[in-house]
Amino acid sequence: MASGVSWLDSSRDDQQRMRELLKLFSDKESRDELGIGQVRDAFSDLLFPGTSVVQTRARYLLIVPWCYQEAQRRGLRGDRLAAEVDRNERKVVDALLRGEEAEGVIGRRAGVGVRTLPSSIYAAALLRYGIRTSDDDTASGRRLAAGRLAEAEELTERSRGTWHPTLPTAPASFPAELAGGLKLSPGEARWLRERILASAPDTLLAYLLEAEQAPAAENEEPWREPAALAAPAAIGSLVRHAERFSLAIHGASLLYNLLIAERYERAGLTEHEEPTIWYRGKLQSWQDRLSAEERLKDWDRADMWNRLVQQNPRIAAKAPARRFIDRWLDAVTSGRVGEAAADPNLRSLVAEREKSVKKGQSRLVNDKLLRTWNGASGSRPLVFRWPQVRRILTDIHDGCTAELPEATGARA
Repeated sequence: MASGVSWLDSSRDDQQRMRELLKLFSDKESRDELGIGQVRDAFSDLLFPGTSVVQTRARYLLIVPWCYQEAQRRGLRGDRLAAEVDRNERKVVDALLRGEEAEGVIGRRAGVGVRTLPSSIYAAALLRYGIRTSDDDTASGRRLAAGRLAEAEELTERSRGTWHPTLPTAPASFPAELAGGLKLSPGEARWLRERILASAPDTLLAYLLEAEQAPAAENEEPWREPAALAAPAAIGSLVRHAERFSLAIHGASLLYNLLIAERYERAGLTEHEEPTIWYRGKLQSWQDRLSAEERLKDWDRADMWNRLVQQNPRIAAKAPARRFIDRWLDAVTSGRVGEAAADPNLRSLVAEREKSVKKGQSRLVNDKLLRTWNGASGSRPLVFRWPQVRRILTDIHDGCTAELPEATGARA
């Protein structure tokens, strides 16, 4: 029997989290092996509300409404409306793939047969930024969703809402053609910037959308942006919390991978060459960074937890995750991780946490899964959706500063 994913009585937020989870499982470096996903996501939502790891380019925030408006213009309803929106989105995929720029095109690999369309990926963002001004969730709790039927029902449900009255108009010949591809025109970029500034004020996302705050392509972490470091107090303190948390918890991820590497070598597996030496070296580099980081000593973790719980109250109820994180952070801030690779207490802490999260799917227990280890499981530092956010910020900044005429032939 083929496996699949279904949603029963689930909200759109739950469905978005499931899509992100599936995306994370496709990235060998980003998996949540230690069960800290709620904390990671709370940081991400505080810093960059409305974003997700499955978003690609900013213009989809306009393309999706245009696909709905084109279908609604024909007076369709129910299943016929949902089917027409689906067709419009696939026409856009085809138009983009015929263009010169493929970066960030949803469906770049699967083509017009792509299963997850932009309307699903950007649904939460459209509401969060006020681009979609109303939503009917009364049926979401009763809906039985499975496969394509669920997507059709969700599309139909969304059509009952309305779009912001000043939404830029679609280019001529849309959706069969999309002038400019995924590049925003100056008017579109300015409009999106104003929507985000108005709907998500006092966030790092909004602050980095201000003029002359465009992110640098080479900065792989948000706290390396000079603008982020110079942000107002409320934003800047959150950025510093995120930076410290990322640095501190990274050691737990590295130690977890070291434990796998040791077991991998004991089992006589050789596909990955000397992984134990590799992860011992990575842990040593991490410990060197800790030694140079004075700010961990005066870290106001109570303030961090208060802000995270305010964003997601369920974090307070997740006692095992909270307890694990606090025990690890206690060791980090007290300087007790100088020999993390050999410390039996820290090794046991990480191993038991992974086993409690993964149960029978733990690579520290399951020999079959150990053999399929690809050499890295959640070993990257947390950056809280920064690669996706940086691309969207760059799109908007580039559009605002482009010396290009407005899209011609737009519908009245």
